[in-house]
Amino acid sequence: MTYETYRVEVTRDETLATGGVGIEITAYINRMPETHDYTVGMLTRAPRGVWNSRLAFAGDFETLGEALEAIGSAFPEIDRIRCYEYTVDNEFPVEVAPLVRSGDKWRPAG
Repeated sequence: MTYETYRVEVTRDETLATGGVGIEITAYINRMPETHDYTVGMLTRAPRGVWNSRLAFAGDFETLGEALEAIGSAFPEIDRIRCYEYTVDNEFPVEVAPLVRSGDKWRPAG
């Protein structure tokens, strides 16, 4: 049986007056995330002391669709999301094609 968790992390570049929001989705495939400090099914403010102060919002989701819906609701201006896969066979997450917004849909870049 395959299980997946989609972890969304929203960071902010504090050197910029406006913008500077970066979003990443990591698909944990047959592997559990090492930390369990994030809410499930929604984006919330990252707990203080987790990672660093640049991490603004985070959440774990059961499906990619749920993760994309939460991102779209909280950050409608975002048009690119960096993506990673982290499987039981990998020591570190592997970067995959980013998702780019095409109208109301998200598609892999390229």
